[in-house]
Amino acid sequence: QKTIKNAPGSNYAFYNESIREQMFREIHIADRMGSALAAGEFIVYFQPKVSPYTGEIEAAEALVRWKTSEGKMIMPGEFIPVFEKEHLIGRLDQYVFECVCAWQRRLLDEGRMVLPVSVNVSRLQFCNADFVETYAAIKKRYQLPAGLLEIEFTESVLYDNWERLTSIVDELHAAGFTCSIDDFGKGYSSLGMFKNLNVDVLKIDALFFQQLEQEEKDQLLVNSIIQLVRQFGVKTVAEGIETQKQVDMLKEMHCDFIQGYVYYKPLPQKGYERLLLQSSPQTVKEIMEACAI
Repeated sequence: QKTIKNAPGSNYAFYNESIREQMFREIHIADRMGSALAAGEFIVYFQPKVSPYTGEIEAAEALVRWKTSEGKMIMPGEFIPVFEKEHLIGRLDQYVFECVCAWQRRLLDEGRMVLPVSVNVSRLQFCNADFVETYAAIKKRYQLPAGLLEIEFTESVLYDNWERLTSIVDELHAAGFTCSIDDFGKGYSSLGMFKNLNVDVLKIDALFFQQLEQEEKDQLLVNSIIQLVRQFGVKTVAEGIETQKQVDMLKEMHCDFIQGYVYYKPLPQKGYERLLLQSSPQTVKEIMEACAI
């Protein structure tokens, strides 16, 4: 069925060996999840969010990679869709969240600098009645102060239950979290929602920046988005930025944070810690090379 949907103009598909292999691959990934969690095979990476005005790291997004016991690295694009389809993604979301909490607690105990970290929460999580209570309890257990944890949810959540969503955002704020909308622009969200939805951050999808340097219409659109949400007190993050020219343009538009390879790729925890302690451009280069995958 998926093959048919992905082939425009087709209403049938031949079952072949590649489809069979893909089905078995997905079954294998889903079956391995529990043992992989228990074995600590899922690794949290951090991608810095940088101020275009100072060049300093202001925060980071927690991402996840799967390094199997055989040493193979499985990227999120392969396993996350499977976990979502099998309704397993909530377990992984919570695992990553608790890893981030434990890490921040350790840094605080060591007297180290702790910057805010955003964690992704799947659409399915918002269907759980005890979602906020569960996350707030984990945060409380690690005694983390308000402002260090940001909950990211995709714009697709906006279509499910508007009243439920606004209530969740208010509950998260009361528990000391900030909230952000991720991948804005992939779907059909309206900027008018910011009138009633009290989120703190808007992450603009990389799709908007692919032609930013060449297309004036793209520049006008991005600038309009940034200026409008600023009036509601919402900060903006530009995702997938790869060139300094893009950074310069976004700086002129008053975008708050840049996330992308122009500054840093996602780094494993130790690499990110070293980066926060670095003192020279050469050190940064060495860290990035050491963390290459």
